[in-house]
Amino acid sequence: MAMFGTKKTKSSESSELVLAYFEEIQRLRVPLNIVDGRGRAVPAALGSVSDERLVVSPQGPLTVDKGASLDLFFILDGLRFKASTKLLENKPGLVALDLPSGISLAERRKKPRARLNSREGATAIALTGLFDGVGLNGSIENISEGGLCIRVEKVMEVKTQRKMHMGANVLAVGQPLMLIKLNKLPKCGPIELAGTVAWVDASQGLLVGIAFEKGKESLLGPVRSLVSSRTTAIPTSVPMKTRRSQEASPEPEEPYQRPAPKREPEPEEPVAAPEPPAPAPAPAPEPKPAPEPEPEPGPAPAPAPDERSLALLRVKKRSRGILLAMPAGPDRDAVATFLSEDGYGRVLLSDTLSNLLEQVEKPGIHLIFVDGGVTELQDLALASLLRHKLAEAMPPVVLAEASVDAELVLGAQETGVAQILVKPYDLDTEFQRMIEEHLGLG
Repeated sequence: MAMFGTKKTKSSESSELVLAYFEEIQRLRVPLNIVDGRGRAVPAALGSVSDERLVVSPQGPLTVDKGASLDLFFILDGLRFKASTKLLENKPGLVALDLPSGISLAERRKKPRARLNSREGATAIALTGLFDGVGLNGSIENISEGGLCIRVEKVMEVKTQRKMHMGANVLAVGQPLMLIKLNKLPKCGPIELAGTVAWVDASQGLLVGIAFEKGKESLLGPVRSLVSSRTTAIPTSVPMKTRRSQEASPEPEEPYQRPAPKREPEPEEPVAAPEPPAPAPAPAPEPKPAPEPEPEPGPAPAPAPDERSLALLRVKKRSRGILLAMPAGPDRDAVATFLSEDGYGRVLLSDTLSNLLEQVEKPGIHLIFVDGGVTELQDLALASLLRHKLAEAMPPVVLAEASVDAELVLGAQETGVAQILVKPYDLDTEFQRMIEEHLGLG
């Protein structure tokens, strides 16, 4: 016998799992991505969930016909999921979708990855070329055996060391990177290898995804141990999730009120005559107003903030000491004269290694300017010796070089050089401002 009017029902087990996931999405306000048959993605927010449909609010136009197949993508519990559905109704700002019959994993990661906290200090340097091209450095967001994600903090030209604008067009997807250096990974030493740019995202800062070159698995043994200690294997099926109990709240019961016991009427007492009102007290005399205090003379007007800040800057400069590691000659005399006329109280000169080591042992050295170095050691080698000798107590070191390459940049970063100054340089306002910034006066 034919039965009419019956409703088409879905599998209860899969329906409960789907409802559990979408109720969790609604509770946590997880963003969705609606993808049509042509691959166009529209972000959306889930509005309501019922046993038959989903109501979402797209954040852009959804140009598909009624009944068209759509895919929903979302990230929950650190995993990427996909659910197929159909369009039931399309109104401006509101879209009704059929409740998906199931959910599947849509992970794009082939290997697990470990997230790193910025406090751990793990950084990466990537260069498109050793002598020319673009270089970038920043903190490592996450890493796996196949690649890593860098939150870029600085982009510069390798040859001139000039800063560049941090935008999405700095690097192209698929561009090879000749050198990738990983520093300060937990329980890992420095690692150097090559790779390619996998993706670039400039929506919230500049994030760059890098894929490591093939055939270098032996170098990534410490990374493999780090990832395995922090993450679990990627699941092969959708994890189970149960719906939250949504029992109707019971109606509040009215408290039972007992009837009050009957009381016998008490005999009436005779009403006493009212007493005459007491006479009102005489009004108090009004107090005399206190004499107004004479205005005191105000303090002398403070000096203008510009004059005060300039005077404070002069006082600070007189207390700062600068050591010039330069060979004797007119260039050193010009730099020393410029700094002395700018107001610095101590400008020390050193052209031999013994004299330099004797000077840095004394207190009061706040900046070391290396241009040519001393007789025994020059440039980066001298900066490396100072780092080894002074360790954490080393003041800022400014290194002047005639030419800059990738090897010099990497060596300066490892040695702790504060800035590389390209020669020839002018003793002008820009030079003055650079010295003030490294001394903390800017």
